[in-house]
Amino acid sequence: MSFIYGKNRVLKNGKKRTYYYRVENYREGGKVRQRVLEYIGTNPNRLSMEIDVATASKVASMLSSAPSPTLAAKLLRDAGIPVVVRPGSISLIYNPPLRLYTLRIE
Repeated sequence: MSFIYGKNRVLKNGKKRTYYYRVENYREGGKVRQRVLEYIGTNPNRLSMEIDVATASKVASMLSSAPSPTLAAKLLRDAGIPVVVRPGSISLIYNPPLRLYTLRIE
């Protein structure tokens, strides 16, 4: 079972920042260790997921027709895409070298 772990760091300019990771515990040699599954970033409410081309075209039409991020999140939930955070912005990003679409909800 995984969970969100926040690691506090002090930057060179003296500011404090928390970095979030999704981690899981496992046993190795009788000791409990942590394995980082995913780096989340500095905002734990950010959700990123890779989607295929067919789903990306549907998502693009939903995002263009929705006047607000809240209404777009409702349309995405109705289409079966899990949106668990209250969205401030929703964006569809294409990465040409990898030929991947990423849906980012912040």
